[in-house]
Amino acid sequence: MRKKMRSVVALILAAACFFTACSGGLTKVTGTVIEENFDGSTKYWRENGDCKVTVSNGEAVISDRKTSNAGIEFPCDAFRGNTINVTVFAKSANPTVRISLRYEIYGNISYVTIAETSVLETSYLPIIGDITIPANASDPVVYIEATDVMDISVKSVKIEVTGDYNDLTSTPVDALQDPSGYESLKDLYSDYFMVGSAIPATVIDNPNPEFLQLVDVEFNSVTPENELKPENVLDAETTLADPATYNECPALDFTAAKPILDYCQENGLKMRGHTLIWYSQTPSWLFFENYDVNGTLASRDLMLTRMENYIDSVMNWCEENYPGVIYAWDVVNEAAGDNGGMRDCYWKMTVGDDYVEKAFEFARLHAPDGVQLFYNDYNSYSPNKQQVIIDMLTPIAEAGNIDGMGMQSHISSGLQPDSYIEAMNRYADELGVVIHITELDVSAPPSANPYYDQGVYMKSLFEALIDAVDNGTPLECVTFWGLTDDMSWKSSELPLLFYGNLAPKPAFEGVVCAIKGGDVTKPEDYVEVADDFTPISEDYEDQEFIGGPRYSSTQAIVGNAYDGDYCLENSGGSAEYDGYSIDVSRFIGQSIHFSFAVKSNADMVCFTADIDGSWPHLCEVDTSGGDWVFYEGDYQVPSGMTNLSVYFESSDTSSFYLDDLTIEVN
Repeated sequence: MRKKMRSVVALILAAACFFTACSGGLTKVTGTVIEENFDGSTKYWRENGDCKVTVSNGEAVISDRKTSNAGIEFPCDAFRGNTINVTVFAKSANPTVRISLRYEIYGNISYVTIAETSVLETSYLPIIGDITIPANASDPVVYIEATDVMDISVKSVKIEVTGDYNDLTSTPVDALQDPSGYESLKDLYSDYFMVGSAIPATVIDNPNPEFLQLVDVEFNSVTPENELKPENVLDAETTLADPATYNECPALDFTAAKPILDYCQENGLKMRGHTLIWYSQTPSWLFFENYDVNGTLASRDLMLTRMENYIDSVMNWCEENYPGVIYAWDVVNEAAGDNGGMRDCYWKMTVGDDYVEKAFEFARLHAPDGVQLFYNDYNSYSPNKQQVIIDMLTPIAEAGNIDGMGMQSHISSGLQPDSYIEAMNRYADELGVVIHITELDVSAPPSANPYYDQGVYMKSLFEALIDAVDNGTPLECVTFWGLTDDMSWKSSELPLLFYGNLAPKPAFEGVVCAIKGGDVTKPEDYVEVADDFTPISEDYEDQEFIGGPRYSSTQAIVGNAYDGDYCLENSGGSAEYDGYSIDVSRFIGQSIHFSFAVKSNADMVCFTADIDGSWPHLCEVDTSGGDWVFYEGDYQVPSGMTNLSVYFESSDTSSFYLDDLTIEVN
């Protein structure tokens, strides 16, 4: 296993890195580290989007942010094809501050989240994450944004290459492959369901025709990646300049979406409209009196009026200008909370708990004839979340205002297809709706043969989908969330059917084999994996650890140990499941014994298996006393998967401390 303690290149162009001034006011990066402390000695950053940046006293204050992605950005051209670690110290009144990566890939623009966490308004907290910049990317930029438009203060930013530095500054990108002769998924699955893809508008006017050729060959349904989300449809400049005129219906601008709509109309492609009502990528000014975020929240009556007018205007502008193109709308996106009940958001704050109900009521009233209305959410195959969603949607279904359930399906090969199909059938049976898989991507496992194992899993998943349809599951469309790995929002996890240069992956072959028969081809460099039941043991006395963060948590070696001088601290994160994760794939199918000592101010620390759809607790440790607790137990690791991680999580977002961890076969 790779040590998580990061080893930055020992010899980095003579003493780590050096910098020289360059044109355009930015300091040029000529090594493998960018470090900005806003003290005036360097300037690696530039403004991103519509905002104002004030630098003084060793901090940058980003204010007057008109959109959630407005902030500062750091060009990282020299880091193409490398894994980087990014550390930002920030404070803000925004619910979450995010570090993201933007890059161009063969003329397309991709956006990937590196890390995000809840921060404080009064003191600086770290946001830390790793990401691999695709080798075929150009103009990569790391930028700081937030989920709302309040000010962000940044004290320091550090971006550094981890592992061996791969200098691709003079290496050309790979040549694009011709997809015209590929097997056609839309044709192969025509008797079962439509096959779709999410695409950005940059694909439409891309100078490389191969991207649209791939769309034309493979797909008969398209979802705009971002262009119909509220942030890209709401016309902030016009609305905020004259709030009285637009008080009951904000001004709209469909410029971003027109290229995709034009292409679909001209080429007979159907589109899923994504999305009308969402807590995210909806500017907070929409929810305030006079659209003034420094004022008071709008009343329920006013927000209901704005909601209805917005839904009516968007749906019918699309239908009037592109009749018949949009066949389904995601009316509401991600309203269910991860821990029960409804997600807290501005819609809930201003309208109330029935805002989802009202959105579907308005959508049914104003939807063009024949257009299907969907609710869309992630982790919708999880039993706990299934119940939350069904409880929320039942009165909507009883009123006849919903047609479909959209299961996003950002999954790993740890998700058991049987449980996934059970979730589909439960929605269909209890709500009387059809099913769309709306945002499918499957992370390649961290195995010896990741692409091959991903392909084998894709075959088994699509075999299960075929069997489900044969047995009456009303699955009508499967949409992949992106065209290529390099264009994916999860690019580091290699989750799609095609490599960055459009060459088909074993994952594509797996989807083809599921319908045609045959097996996924083993690659020439296939690695035969021998049984390895070597115990995992960490006492942290060497100040190293083999695991890593789950989502936005951070780990550090600290003192005050249970035994010896050192232990592991897990901190940060915006949710209780942002914890410390360890790969235990070597133990798949085995009975294991585990033991550890843990301490936390949280009431409970759980040791959990990272199995999509269930996330079973191996144990729940009472840590309410605030002292070290030693625990040991046994677990039968399931068979039939290619990878598995286990992780520690607290019952809230409190830090926890771990020591003397052992995992071994019984």
